[in-house]
Amino acid sequence: MPPIQKAAVLGAGVMGSAIAAHLANAGIPTLLLDIVPRELSPDEVKKGLDLSHPVVRNRFAVQGIQTALKASPAAFGHKDRARLVTPGNFEDDLPRLAEVDWVVEAVVERLDIKLSLFGRVAPHLKGSALLTTNTSGLSVNAMAEGLPEELRPRFFGTHFFNPPRYMHLLELIPAGTTDAARLTEFSGFAQQRLGKGVVFAKDTINFIANRIGVFSMLHTARAMTTHQLSVEAVDALTGPALARPKSATFRTADLVGLDVLAHVAGNQYELAPDDERRETFRLPPFLQKMIDNGQLGQKAGGGFYKRAKQDGQKVTLALDPVSGEYRAKGKVEFPVLAELKTVEDPGKRVATLLRDKGVAGKFAWDVLAETLLYAARRIPAVSADVVSIDRALRWGFGWEIGPFELWDAIGVQQSVARMLEEGRDVPEAVGALAGSDHPSFYLRDGLHTRVWDLPSQTHVDLEPRPGVTVLSDLKSAGRTLLKNPEASLIDLGDGVACLEFHSKMNAIGGGIIQMIHQSLAEAGSSFDALVVGNQGENFSVGANLMLVLFEALEGNYPELSTMVRAFQNGTMALKYAPVPVVAAPFGRVLGGGAEVCLHAHRVQASLESYIGLVEVGVGLVPAGGGTKELLLRAMANHPGSGADPLPLVRRAFESIGMAKVGMSAYEAFDLGFLRPGDAVTLNREHLIHDAKRSALAMLEAGWQPLQRPARVQVMGRDGLANIRSMLHNMRSGGFISEHDALVGEKVGWILCGAEVDNGTEVSEDYLLDLERRAFVELLAQRKTLERIQHILKTGKPLRN
Repeated sequence: MPPIQKAAVLGAGVMGSAIAAHLANAGIPTLLLDIVPRELSPDEVKKGLDLSHPVVRNRFAVQGIQTALKASPAAFGHKDRARLVTPGNFEDDLPRLAEVDWVVEAVVERLDIKLSLFGRVAPHLKGSALLTTNTSGLSVNAMAEGLPEELRPRFFGTHFFNPPRYMHLLELIPAGTTDAARLTEFSGFAQQRLGKGVVFAKDTINFIANRIGVFSMLHTARAMTTHQLSVEAVDALTGPALARPKSATFRTADLVGLDVLAHVAGNQYELAPDDERRETFRLPPFLQKMIDNGQLGQKAGGGFYKRAKQDGQKVTLALDPVSGEYRAKGKVEFPVLAELKTVEDPGKRVATLLRDKGVAGKFAWDVLAETLLYAARRIPAVSADVVSIDRALRWGFGWEIGPFELWDAIGVQQSVARMLEEGRDVPEAVGALAGSDHPSFYLRDGLHTRVWDLPSQTHVDLEPRPGVTVLSDLKSAGRTLLKNPEASLIDLGDGVACLEFHSKMNAIGGGIIQMIHQSLAEAGSSFDALVVGNQGENFSVGANLMLVLFEALEGNYPELSTMVRAFQNGTMALKYAPVPVVAAPFGRVLGGGAEVCLHAHRVQASLESYIGLVEVGVGLVPAGGGTKELLLRAMANHPGSGADPLPLVRRAFESIGMAKVGMSAYEAFDLGFLRPGDAVTLNREHLIHDAKRSALAMLEAGWQPLQRPARVQVMGRDGLANIRSMLHNMRSGGFISEHDALVGEKVGWILCGAEVDNGTEVSEDYLLDLERRAFVELLAQRKTLERIQHILKTGKPLRN
């Protein structure tokens, strides 16, 4: 298959424009086409335009791009990526399809409309171009039958999940005429370039994820009535307690839209009459009533929940499905939920919930048992194997572990015995597994995994996925070189090691700092390059604030200074390491986590890296070398020859003083957290692999250790006077508090090198001393301690 260098999206609705935005995130120039308007808008009339004007004819595509730019969460990884999307229309621009390598259709879900459009598109496609449909449930084979014969091998389904930038799942659905080699090649492209988790689905109604996920949601809605639970109680039991996302069942329905949920369910009910659980897809009366009343969820101002004002305060109301009225959201107090908060492993968490003898455990078992059985019965008609179903539910519905992984966690033998005792219909192949010598769907032995194949009733080898490195598998295979409770050093192979954080929330404490030094002591003997990365929920949320608060409340300022110095020594050890160090951040990369990355020689960042020095939010300054590094990076761009460095210093000041966080890796370049030479990975599962490749490339290119110390000219009193003036104006205007101004002045004091002459050259160690001093002095402020206590209690910053 020729490389996909240009693409086109047909249909500029919410989904089509979001797909185009994500293709732009992947660096693919994309043509976005839609219909030509039949009449002028009031604004077009005012401008004196007519229906022949290009602005009018491309209006829907332009609006699609604007919708994507305004979307929340953002569809584009950076606003500049929108330049890669070119608007057009179906009347004027179909000939331009001859330039593209892939056309993805995302128009309204009607087979006749799709086939009519394909008929118009087909004559313009070059002989190697792919044509795919983003249908969420219509028959791919029925569409293929309406295509010219020579195009059929290049046609298949590409079902993106919304929003495409964030949802990992891409279901590929071949037609009977699809060329298998082209499908396989596209799968590799989708994983590596688009960052997708690819699952192959059969051409059945709603494919895999929606078929099983919506079944589980609708069965949950019915079980709520059976077990006489409230909406909020169900959500408390079907979120993380059941290894599912925090939005659980009904918050998810509100986010997706009840009309969308009803559309998927209606299709399933009407088009799959042989489904043994067909009646589950008939909407419960209370749900149908909500739709009739326009209670469609968040987009309609209310669904199962809505926000309202009571006594001048915003409150969340929950729907009573019996009365149909909203009431104050109740507090859910199942004793087992408190126990589950301390269980990190999702499988153990669910097993603990199921052991509950009360209504919570009984309800959870009802939901889970029926979901597991329904999923098992979808093989082989909907999915060829259990792995595809597990991945589809994890990647498309945000489950922490898939149905069959969860079945292993709760025990296949025990659960099947309970199902049979309760008279549930257990598929023969599942019963055979329960009665076998190895009653688990997955058998893992280090890096080798075998999985239960239901059709053959045997365990078969699970093929490894190219580019995917799983650190837990490496540890199971005995590849751990060093370990303490907060961090490990893992052998990635080829002379590269990985420094993995695994403290709570990957907060940086003494164990991580100790492992940095221990790891680098092994450099050159045990490994030749180092990746700093992990596969937790976030790369690192920063320093261990609880420990900092404890010492501050005790007045242990010398100990706090020692702690800060230890972290500074750790980050500086990374910067001046004898081997190349590549950081692999993802998710939240805050405070100390960002400082670790700032000291790496190169960063291989996930697109979804939210990097920021946010210490001012708790009344502190970045003191692990972060302030120092942003100054060094800013001044590296100073042209010299008498040019004023103040704009560069102010840029660093604003990044720190306003606690700016890049909402993608692309935005992190703008803020100075990433720099030329750093790179972005769209597929988080490939991140460790890509970081390792980057480290090996550095070695191949003859990388040499940095020579210390770095020195930099500072603005001293002159720069500090400017920053003080800016802070004074902001304080006078009521934009910042008195304490904000104090913290801001400390940031400026460090960036300007304190009270020295303009142009004074200072060392890194000098700036680190300023960081450390400012950090400890701020901890002596009562308002700083109040901010730390507030964020530890609520997770939200306090302005005081």
